[in-house]
Amino acid sequence: MHVSPYLFFNGNCREAMAFYASTLGGEVVALFTAGEAPPDAKMPGMPDDSVMHAMVVAGGVTLMASDACPPQDYTPPHGMTVSLHPDSLAEAERIYAALAEGAQVQMPLGPTFWAKGFAMLTDRYGTPWMINVEADPA
Repeated sequence: MHVSPYLFFNGNCREAMAFYASTLGGEVVALFTAGEAPPDAKMPGMPDDSVMHAMVVAGGVTLMASDACPPQDYTPPHGMTVSLHPDSLAEAERIYAALAEGAQVQMPLGPTFWAKGFAMLTDRYGTPWMINVEADPA
């Protein structure tokens, strides 16, 4: 069994997923719009250019997403965060720099008593993230 976050966006899913693919070093492996859906799968009120389903795969990370349906049903995520665990501090710094552009940073990337690097932010698309680089075992 695998657990994958499923994110919802306010009409900018395509842009967000392209950004996440680039930032995480992966690719958008699926993207389907409402306009491509067969008649029996149409979502009432969802514009044809809205994303019904998208998937980004980057190493061991899989993110899935869609635009909210209909768009007025969008609410920003709360009570959860997407947690990334880069293999190195250098990789964490690169990812943090990209995600932090236009973000609300709750905790900038820095060392903690449990990690070489840890950060918390909500990116420009409204997705909350944690970045955690484990400390070397004692």
